[in-house]
This record gives sequence, C-alpha cells and structure tokens, in this order.
Amino acid sequence: MPASVGQEPIAPAEESTGPRGERTKTVAVRLTPAEHAQWLAAAEAEGRGQIGRWVRETVTARLENRPVAAPVGQAREMRAELARMGSNLNQIARALNISALGGKQAPAIEDIARSLETVREQLGLVRDELRGQ
Repeated sequence: MPASVGQEPIAPAEESTGPRGERTKTVAVRLTPAEHAQWLAAAEAEGRGQIGRWVRETVTARLENRPVAAPVGQAREMRAELARMGSNLNQIARALNISALGGKQAPAIEDIARSLETVREQLGLVRDELRGQ
C-alpha cells in the first residue's frame, strides 16, 4: 500500500539503524497533561525510568504479538529466586561430593530426584512469569 501524503513508508529494520545499530529515527507524540501523567505512572509502575523506552518496548511487544516484559521489580525478584535455587543445587552437589569423598552414605537418590523435580517446576513457573503467562 502506498504511503499517504506526509507519511514515509516503513523501512526494514536494517535500513533504519545507524552504522553501529543505533536508533536514528524520532517519533513525537503530543499528550495532554493528564495523558502524560498516566503514561508516566504506567512506566514507573513497570519499573521503567525512561518513558520513551517504556513506550518503545510496549509498542514493539504489541507489534511482535508477544507479552510485554515483566516489570523490573518482578524481574529482580525472579532473578533472586533463581539465585537461591542455584545455591540450593550447589549445596546438593557439595553434599554428594563430600559424602563420596568421606565414604559416607549419599542421600537417597529418590530424595535427590524429588528435589530436582521441585527445582524444575519452580524454574518453569519463573520462565512462564518472565514470558508473561
């Protein structure tokens, strides 16, 4: 479809970036003070300090038919939870290694399997949350 008067055709992404991939185009939107306050509040609620970045990420996610990224605060909490789970896995591995080296009986394989399954389930929940499901 040809561009309307005053509109530029949309160029492929590789043509609209600078030599180092930087963004070179600007889009301006006029807002009422109330609209600006709403947009700013929405960006801040999602942990975004820059309203332009929030708008770009939100619109891009919609155009790509994918959920908008989880708010920054939630992402930090999820990363912290993942770190705790990783620490637990390291503790399990360490206990197994110490048992093997010291000639002690290792924890029952069933207990280890249950622990690993719990970790897998928790990782799945975190993955789904990060994907916005």
